[in-house]
Amino acid sequence: MDVTDIKSANVRKVLDTLRFSSGMTKRDIAAETNLSFSTVSNICNDLQNSDILYEVKSSGTSIGRTPDKFHFYGSKFCSICVELQQENLLRLSVLDFANNRLFQSQLAVTAADDAARWVEFICETQQHLLGSPLFQNVEFAGVGISIPGIYDRESGRIVNNSYRNINNIRLADMVKAKTGLPCYIENEANLCAISMAQRHSGVKNILYLYSSAGLGIGIVCEGNLLRGKNGYAAELSHIPLGNPEIICPFCGMRGCIENDLAQRGMDVFHFPSLSDAERSTLLQDRGHKLGELLAILVNLFDPQTIYIGGSALENYPLLAPYVTDVLSRRCRLSYGRGLYIEHDLDSAKTIQNGINQIVYENWYPL
Repeated sequence: MDVTDIKSANVRKVLDTLRFSSGMTKRDIAAETNLSFSTVSNICNDLQNSDILYEVKSSGTSIGRTPDKFHFYGSKFCSICVELQQENLLRLSVLDFANNRLFQSQLAVTAADDAARWVEFICETQQHLLGSPLFQNVEFAGVGISIPGIYDRESGRIVNNSYRNINNIRLADMVKAKTGLPCYIENEANLCAISMAQRHSGVKNILYLYSSAGLGIGIVCEGNLLRGKNGYAAELSHIPLGNPEIICPFCGMRGCIENDLAQRGMDVFHFPSLSDAERSTLLQDRGHKLGELLAILVNLFDPQTIYIGGSALENYPLLAPYVTDVLSRRCRLSYGRGLYIEHDLDSAKTIQNGINQIVYENWYPL
C-alpha cells in the first residue's frame, strides 16, 4: 500500500466516524479511529477546506477551553438510487449521505422496454433536479442500481435477471455515459446485507434473505460482502429443496426452492378457494422449507444475525414458529448460542440505504 492508498484509507476512517455522529473533536476522532492526533488534524483541516466537514465553535461557557467539534456535511452529497424490486415499476430516489430521502419518482416499465428508456428517465430526472432550488448546493456523487438478478463483475453485464431487456448489456456504462456520474450495480439481497452491516457496525457476520419476484441471499462474512470471483456467490434460487413436481420457468429443472419461497410460491396463500386447513398446511410447508434453507446457510456461514425481508415474506411472523423449529434441531450449536433472527419490515428503505452506501464507499472527496 503506497502513501496515497494510506491517506485514502485514513480519510475514509475519519468520514465513517463522523458520518452519523452529532459532532466529534479531533481527539475523539483519533481515539475512535486509532489514528494519531496529527494525522486526524491534517485530514480534518483538508476536508474542512474542501467544504466536506464544518467546524462548530465551542461556546466558551465552561472553565478552560472546550475543543471545537467537527461535523460531516452529509446533506451536501447525495446519490441517485434506482430500484427494480416492484414488478413493472422502476423507482428512483435521491438520498443524501446521511440517508435522508430528498426526492422520489417512478416510471412504469414492462419486460419489453428497451434499457435506453430507463437510462433516459434517469438522465432526465438528474437534469430536472440540477435545475431545482433544493439541489443547487448538492453534489451528486453517483448512481446506484438495485437489480433482481446477478451483476457479473468480470464482464460488467447483468445476467439472470427477470427483466430480460437488461440482460447481457453494460447498463452501468450506459448510465455513466448519459449522466456523467459513476454508476454501480448490485443485487438486491447484497444491498440489504450491505445496509444492515452499515447500520449495525458491530455485527460482522450477517445473512439477509430477500424474497420478492426472486429469491436471494446477501452474506457479510467477517465484515466483508461475499461476492465470489464473478459476483455469483451464494446463488441459492435453484437449490433443490422445493416442490419436485414444479418445473422452474428459468432453468427448466424441477424442485427449485425459489418456486416455493419467491412471490409466485407465496401468493397461493391469497387464493380465495383455499380452505383454512389447506392454508394451514401450506403455511407449515413454506415455513419448514424456509427453515431448511436457512439451516443450510447457517451451517455453512455461522452468522450472528439473520434478516428476513421482501414482499414475498411480509407474513414471516406466521412462518417463524416452523422456521425456528427446524433451526433449533438442525443448527443446535449456532441456535443455542443466541442466533438472532429479525424480520425487516421496510426492506425498500433498506435497499435504498444499501445503494446509497455503495455510492458513498466508492466516493473519494479529496
